Amino acid sequence: MEKYIKLTVSFIKRQYYPHLLLTILFAVCSGGFVSFKGLGDTQAAKAMEMYVAFAGILLFVPLFMPEQDKDIWDLERSKGMPMWKVYLPRLLLASVCCLSVIALFLGIMVNGGGTFHAFLLFRGACCEIFFLGSIGYFTSAVTNQAVIGYMLAVIYFAVNLGGAKYLGNFALFQMMRGEYGTWMYWLLAAAALFAAGVALRERLAVRNR
Repeated sequence: MEKYIKLTVSFIKRQYYPHLLLTILFAVCSGGFVSFKGLGDTQAAKAMEMYVAFAGILLFVPLFMPEQDKDIWDLERSKGMPMWKVYLPRLLLASVCCLSVIALFLGIMVNGGGTFHAFLLFRGACCEIFFLGSIGYFTSAVTNQAVIGYMLAVIYFAVNLGGAKYLGNFALFQMMRGEYGTWMYWLLAAAALFAAGVALRERLAVRNR
């Protein structure tokens, strides 16, 4: 276990810290772009779904970046390392960071005198933002290119701006419309895409050994 903790620390130092810094900068500068004072249910949901949602993309998509380097990928495979043990700590790290960002923005809105249902918004935001991030995460696992993962996640976000009605229960921006019942679909889809991404990389590693 200690070996995988060291690998995760190395991942943070070598590849992940710019994404963490960008997320922190995103949070620090947020007040200059969005007002978080006196928000009702609709306004609070809009701020979370239209703005904070990008934290999921920033934090989940780059988790496969080290293995984009063929030398690193070959080294990990040659050592017979179970890849899920490499990826699971990274996924947990990104999840904790994402939850922290959501909780931070929720706290800012509450302290700003918001009159919304905090629990429903937190639950829905976590599931929706994880779902959006998982789309880019899985795409990155398939293509071995974080850039393509970013692109597809942003494209999915953009499609929802005008075509949400075609996506059914997996459409984003439901909470700003007053619908809080789709969180389970987002959560299940996110769990499936995260698991599929890890399983795919594990299979590739085993097959190519």
